[in-house]
Amino acid sequence: MNTIPTSIKALVKQTHKLLVIVSLVVFSSSGFAAVKTASSEVCVEVIGSALPSESNISFARQMAIRDGLRQASMKNNVKVKVDQSVENYELKLDSARFSSQSKVKSFVVLDEGYEDAEDIYGQTKKGPLNYQVTMKVCLTEAIEACETILGNSYQARLAIAPVVMPHPDQARDISNLLIGYQQELDRRINNKNYKNFTLVNELIDLQPNQMVSPNLDSEQLSTFRDKTGAQFLLLTVIRSLSSHADRGSFKNSVKRFYNLEVKPDSRHIEIDWYLVDLINKKQIHQARAGFDVEGDVFVGRDRPFGSNGFFSTNTGKVFHALLNQQVTDVIESLRCKTFQSEIIDKRGGDYIIYLNADSGAKVGDDLAVYHRTGTPVRHNGIELGSDYQPGAFLKIKRIAQRFAVAEITANKGTVQVGDIVQAW
Repeated sequence: MNTIPTSIKALVKQTHKLLVIVSLVVFSSSGFAAVKTASSEVCVEVIGSALPSESNISFARQMAIRDGLRQASMKNNVKVKVDQSVENYELKLDSARFSSQSKVKSFVVLDEGYEDAEDIYGQTKKGPLNYQVTMKVCLTEAIEACETILGNSYQARLAIAPVVMPHPDQARDISNLLIGYQQELDRRINNKNYKNFTLVNELIDLQPNQMVSPNLDSEQLSTFRDKTGAQFLLLTVIRSLSSHADRGSFKNSVKRFYNLEVKPDSRHIEIDWYLVDLINKKQIHQARAGFDVEGDVFVGRDRPFGSNGFFSTNTGKVFHALLNQQVTDVIESLRCKTFQSEIIDKRGGDYIIYLNADSGAKVGDDLAVYHRTGTPVRHNGIELGSDYQPGAFLKIKRIAQRFAVAEITANKGTVQVGDIVQAW
């Protein structure tokens, strides 16, 4: 089998690892320069604030914490993009955009309460007072850190769809290919300590010689979501498994002369995979990998896909590498995705969430509710999505095998079935 080349993505990761050791010069909020490495940690103190409604301090407190985290991220490694335009010596456009490469690693609330009723001049402030939260926030620029702090320990539920193949005639020498590939994804994802996933058993019919691509039909994705409770769907397509025999080789010419079987001696294997967001109904990731292999590429029906005999063949070794590459890529793509689910039922003061213990959720965890305002937005018969606004915060009371029971700890509006729930 040919040596498998290093992927471009792996080279990029290696480059990033080299970059993180370079010292950077940044300016603190006080204006003084500080030299530090990209992986070092910086802690700052900020005050977040939010305007509470009548007798609704709990919701304002959560929103003040959010405000504080946003402020903290702008205290370190801030980049400024300025856009100016001058015409006839007159400034026509002057705008600036601030962004930060820092990510929140941890935070702790130091103090909280209403702001002072008097301003710095001793005058009584007009209007209602903000609720303020003083926080110590630690920031990091480590590449492996996620952009959002809360909820990244949760594993989003993944559904693994049956593998499809546009040209099944190319796999006549391999038995149990499609089911075996799905089962190998199951085994290897589990071995990577990713536990929150399930297999989809519904078969997908294909039309011969047509391009296979994810079907983003809203009703079909909703069906997958309702059956599995998954947030993401993994789709895999075996684009090519074509094999060829060198017609010009002396050995093959002799075999043909004596009417002997000529087995293929080269093969091109190519796999596509996609990640689809079942809640927001969109494709979020796509990747492709493929290799050419030469030599004894014929497998035989007596060595089914997934068996030790299969993986000992040249073709099996390529599939082994492709499976490892796909599993690593999928888990890395899901690692920092924000956990989301839905409220599926309301019973008295309790709210039922499509969530299980495999996600890493625990009793006592806080979850944010985003309330859908109005009906989904449509244009020319196409659903563009819905508008969601922060509406409440829940605390998990109990976790069953496939759902969780939570109660409201703070809210400013209606919470209803279908609202989005996420870790922050």
